[in-house]
Parts: sequence; structure tokens; C-alpha cells
Amino acid sequence: MTRSPAAVEVRKDETTRLYEALIDGQVVGSLAYETTGGRISLTHSYVDHDHRHRGVASALARYALEDLSRSQSKAGVYCGFVADYVEDHPEWKDVVDINRSAFIATRTARDTNSGQ
Repeated sequence: MTRSPAAVEVRKDETTRLYEALIDGQVVGSLAYETTGGRISLTHSYVDHDHRHRGVASALARYALEDLSRSQSKAGVYCGFVADYVEDHPEWKDVVDINRSAFIATRTARDTNSGQ
């Protein structure tokens, strides 16, 4: 018998500037953001090794994008995972401004730079 995946809860901590993913009350992942001149940028994400490939990062990205969609300006995206998430979920493209020049070798960066 396989266990069903635990529910992921996401919260925003404005003090630490993190969106945090929790499973059973424990933080298992985070998505950092910065605010500069009134503009929000999603900078990087992390999920504990034991909780990867279980939808935690997707839950963080979705929650952050829902939160940011209420703002009047586009959010900057410097996190490769979030950029890949937006590419896979185009309904979020109007919410963000993806800065591909800031990426390391994520899927999105490889696809963008393949013609160079």
C-alpha cells in the first residue's frame, strides 16, 4: 500500500521575505522574493531533498503567482524553477517579467540560449 502525498500548505512570511511550503507543520521548501522600488522579484527556490518531485515547488510557485497577480505591476522572475513553471502554465505570463539573462543552466535558460 502506498501512502498518498501529504498536503502542502503555503504561507507568506513578510519578515523573512519567503513563501514557505509546509507539510505536517514543518517547512520543507521556500521561495525567496525581494522588493525594490515597489517591484517584487522572485529570486530563488529551495525544496528539501526528501520532498522533491512531490509538487512542493509547484505549490510555492502557484501560491506566489496568485499572490502577485493582485499587484498592479509585473513581478520579476529570476528563479529558474518559477520561469519553467510559467512556461508550462502560460496563464501566468501576464503576471511576470522573466529575466532569462540571470539564469544558470535551467531548462528555460537552455531552451532560450539554444539558438546562440
